[in-house]
Amino acid sequence: MLQDDSPMPFGKYKGDKMINVPASYLLWLYNENKCNKNVRDYIEDNLDVLKMEVKK
Repeated sequence: MLQDDSPMPFGKYKGDKMINVPASYLLWLYNENKCNKNVRDYIEDNLDVLKMEVKK
């Protein structure tokens, strides 16, 4: 299970801590179904916060 300090496992932000990956990018991956189960689970666990970040 990915945590905030876990490295992003793939893509443009590979190696960055999950907490530092832009919310808009994570939501795009989620909406386009372009993420693996671990990333999807992380996004789903943080979905409300990510959506609030995008609205700012």
